[in-house]
Order: sequence, then C-alpha cells, then structure tokens
Amino acid sequence: MEQAALHNFLHRYFTANDCDIVEDQDGVMTVQLTDEVDEMLMNRPFYWHYVKRMGGQGMPMKVTFITNPEKQEEKGEWIHFGSPRLHKMFQTLREKGRITRQYEQVTPSQGQTSLVPWLMINASVQYKGTQRKDEVLSIGLNLMNGGMIPGMMEKIDPNKIGPIINDYCFTLTPMIRMPSAIKRVEQYINTYIDSQDHSWSVDALQQLESEKELLSYFFRHDLENEVEQEEDAEAKEDAEKRYQDELNKLEERFQPSISVELINAGVLYFSQESSMRFIKGK
Repeated sequence: MEQAALHNFLHRYFTANDCDIVEDQDGVMTVQLTDEVDEMLMNRPFYWHYVKRMGGQGMPMKVTFITNPEKQEEKGEWIHFGSPRLHKMFQTLREKGRITRQYEQVTPSQGQTSLVPWLMINASVQYKGTQRKDEVLSIGLNLMNGGMIPGMMEKIDPNKIGPIINDYCFTLTPMIRMPSAIKRVEQYINTYIDSQDHSWSVDALQQLESEKELLSYFFRHDLENEVEQEEDAEAKEDAEKRYQDELNKLEERFQPSISVELINAGVLYFSQESSMRFIKGK
C-alpha cells in the first residue's frame, strides 16, 4: 500500500512540475525531466553551471523510477520511503511552497456540478533510534462534514485533477475553518503515532545505556593514566571534554525520537460522487 501511495505521489510531483510522463505502467514510470527539475534532483551542479555559463541549451535527463518491489531489479532507479531521491523531492516541495489548490476534472451531465473541498496533508514521520524508519502519512479531511480519510493519496487518480476548474462546476464554501481542520489532522497524526509499537525506543535506550557505561569505563581508565603521568588540571579538563564530546555523539546516535515534517498540503475539490467513494473506502 505504501508503494502504491508513493507511485501516486511521484506522478503528481512530476505532473505538477511540468515533466512529461513518457511511460507509466505497473509501478514503472519513465519521466522526461525539465531543466529545472533535473537541476533540483539529479545532482549535476557542474553540468548546469557550465550550461548557464556558456548560455547553451541544457539536456535534461529521462529517468525511469521503479516503485514496484517485484521489478526493482529492472533498469531504473528503485524509489522507496527513505531513499535519498525521494527526500530530495520532499525538500524541493518545502522550498518551493507547500500549498496547492486542485480540482477534479469532471464533465457535468446536466446543469452545474458542486465540488466538495477537502484538505489534504502529506507528512513525513521519522522514527530515530538504533535504526531509522521513515513513513509518509497522507490524510484527507472533508471540509464540509469533517470526515477523515487516511491513505488519501492512494485514492486519488492524478490524471483526473488539475489546477483549473471545469466549466459548469462550482466550489462549496467550507464549513470547517482551516485552523480547526489542521488541528484535527494534527490530532489524528499524534493518535496514530501513539498507537504504534514503540518497543524500538526501549531497545534504543537500553543500547544507549550500555554504550554510556562502556564509554564511562574507558574514560575513567584514560583519566587515571593521564593524571598519574601528568598531574595537571589542563590534562584532566581535556579528558573530560573528550568524554563529553563522545557522550553527546552517543546521545545523538541512540536517543530515540519521533519527528513529523509537513511535506505539502492543499485544498482539493472533488465531486459529491468521488467524495462518497472516498468515505466508503472505494
């Protein structure tokens, strides 16, 4: 399910950045990048510096991204939660602006069609201990009735939304104000995190205490030797400083923590039919 949501995210990311989706089938997506996206993602600073300096025409890359686990050995770049390329995409979203407004592209059968506003938030949850785990939560909140849908990104067809509202469509005014909507999503994320298995944090704390005891043992040994060889307050101070530096490194490495970062957010407008389908889980 996570990989399906990721594939949906990639499609929306590249479409929003005006990249051509050359091929998209069964978890394999080939994308013709634009100059801007190539420069942002592909780590070719010297190439683009040269192109700009010479005033020439750049040649952005065509890249195949793979999200299907069964095809990760095929030619292309395997993308998963935690891969550096994906985090680079998250970073560009944070730098360029996080808020978007999109409309479902519907063709009214007769008369005007109302579109229901949804707040959609994509957030990255980072669990850090002896190992690191990243997870992306995608939450949709119906701004008319407060219905909340987890895994929202998986339910949206990126080919059926766009930045321009169709003719004969109009948007409904939200009944839930944005500050209240954001607070509801925050509460959902906190409740979700609290419900997870946190045994990893206990393991991390145990490992931290073990490493601190070992460090303390060697510190006392080294300090005693240095004091015997040179009864100097400066030598003792240097040894204590080294100990504190190593202790800080251990804390940074093993201290369990959970952080949440906003990737992007937007108000998306969907037809009544689509909104009911989301609520029913279809």
